Amino acid sequence: MNYYGYAGRVLHVDLTRKAVRKEELDGEMARRFLGGEGISSKLAYDLIAPGVDPLSPENVLVYGVSPLSGTFMPGFPRAGMVSKSPLTGLLVESNSGNSIGPMLKYAGYDHLVISGRAGNPVCLVINNDDVGLEDATDIWGTDTFAAADAIRAKLGPDYWTSCIGPGGENRVSFACVIENKNGMLGRAGLGAVAGSKNLKAIAVRGTKGIRVHQRREFRRLAEEMRGKIAESPLIDLWRNEGKIIDAYMRPFYQRGIYAKRNYGDGAPEAGTEVFTQQGFAREIWKSYYACFGCPCGCKGVIGVAGGKYPVPDFKTSNPWGTPMLFIECGARDWNEAVRPVYLTSKYGIDAFETLRVISFAIELYRNGIISREDADGLQLDWNIETILALIGKIVRRDGIGAVLAQGVRSASKQIGKGSEKYAVHVKGLSPTMDLRGSRTVDDSEPYLFLENFGQLVDPRGAHHARSWSITYVPRKLESIRRYAVSIGVPAEAVDRIVTGEQWNLPRLLKWVDDFNSMAFSFGLCMRPQMMANYDLNALARLYSITTGIQLSPGELLEAGERIWNIQRLFNAREGASREDDMPPGRMMTEPLAVGPKLHPPVNGSAIRDMLSEYYEESGWDEVTGVPTREKLVQLGLGDEAEDN
Repeated sequence: MNYYGYAGRVLHVDLTRKAVRKEELDGEMARRFLGGEGISSKLAYDLIAPGVDPLSPENVLVYGVSPLSGTFMPGFPRAGMVSKSPLTGLLVESNSGNSIGPMLKYAGYDHLVISGRAGNPVCLVINNDDVGLEDATDIWGTDTFAAADAIRAKLGPDYWTSCIGPGGENRVSFACVIENKNGMLGRAGLGAVAGSKNLKAIAVRGTKGIRVHQRREFRRLAEEMRGKIAESPLIDLWRNEGKIIDAYMRPFYQRGIYAKRNYGDGAPEAGTEVFTQQGFAREIWKSYYACFGCPCGCKGVIGVAGGKYPVPDFKTSNPWGTPMLFIECGARDWNEAVRPVYLTSKYGIDAFETLRVISFAIELYRNGIISREDADGLQLDWNIETILALIGKIVRRDGIGAVLAQGVRSASKQIGKGSEKYAVHVKGLSPTMDLRGSRTVDDSEPYLFLENFGQLVDPRGAHHARSWSITYVPRKLESIRRYAVSIGVPAEAVDRIVTGEQWNLPRLLKWVDDFNSMAFSFGLCMRPQMMANYDLNALARLYSITTGIQLSPGELLEAGERIWNIQRLFNAREGASREDDMPPGRMMTEPLAVGPKLHPPVNGSAIRDMLSEYYEESGWDEVTGVPTREKLVQLGLGDEAEDN
């Protein structure tokens, strides 16, 4: 079969048997699940048996690349992994813009399926058709930066790398895979799964290139989109010297959407002169850089020369936001805030989940639930010294670090003594946003929007990426209506969503989840300067000229719905229920103080009603939250319906 856009092959590697198998990509699967995360989710559903221990040889890592990744169409750099999470026990998917995906495509593979467990540390080396395992004992124990450098020094500078660090080797349940020394496959433990397989790294070199179906039209459209994106006023905001801090980060902290100190209160420090854009530019900013083929360059190089906590210059995908995370549990300036970001990247553990479990431990200590003896003699408090000490312990699984390395949910179960109250999570994953934040700085009413409410139903747990939309800020009804039409919401559904003087959040969220599942399976970047330029009609046209496969906009959106439903089925098969979609107890029982303002808790009964509306709009059972047989048959998932 002639493939366009797709490389046309799936590479299977069994680490236990040291066996390699190559098979042709199923063309029908490509039509139904599109590529990237979509096909990877289907493969994971088929290949991971229910009840499998995430850290056993029977778990599977699936790396997936979209039909647009590796081309010069701007905005499609992302690729990543799907597996079963050791943190949540459910599906985990994560992708990165600085991935090995394009190189894997150039080597001739759309997907890489890794199973089993090697008898010793190994590096999977892919050089076009040559695939093999090389002993990695000499780099086992090294950090992610050193491992990548050693691999390229040995194999050659044109190899792209995915590596784990000590966090993954020691099976920290929120360990990451670090791609090309800066792209992070994070949040829910993909690095731990790799570590359990003794897989230190993947190194890929490819020279085959990619064919597209309509070359002239593709080139013309790429130039057109590059021009439109270059004109976006958002590029300067996201690219240069942290301007987004004053425009975006600090206002969100002031509104209570980003809470601090284990979701116990807001972050007034974000509004002081300490954490300003000017200080960021002066103290730690070095330059911007871009993902593969991107004209924007919204990522950054940061570092700190001298001082108590020096940090060499390094690349990070969120140079302003990730350091600001650590003000939430005690960093006092930009210098201190950068050090833990650097260490989590170097050790290969998720910065956000690390921050949350450290904040959890500090609050337990301050409330007398754990003692100084429990904390290995450390006096835990909201300061950088505690942060750095606990990062080291978590990575090594040393003392209290072995407890915290499980994540807040499992750690609270082990600690007991009422600690469960302080374990803030959805499905085992810590929320990226609070649900008690206000509509505006001066408004004390909770403001639910797609991105923070969407964390409740995301298969990965409390993560907002899949629910990305335009509702971070309040919008007029006409803007909501135009947006719904642009992502393909049918007219009759638009009328259900926008009624009278209000719009229905859960019903719109259903369609956003479908659209983003499709867009992310194409590898589309979620930054607004990218996604704003690709509506449903544009993506349908692009898919056609790239692959030669004709799918209408409606069929494309249905493919996104199919992907979203197969992920939901994966979790249902693992025992996830409607209750797992509820907010953390703390957000439903405690108010959130942000400076002098007190934001009330969210209403649990109202959340249940909203979930029911979401399930109804999705065609899911309103009692269980599981897709109905009728819906699954409609999506061509009748066989999967029999499994549940």
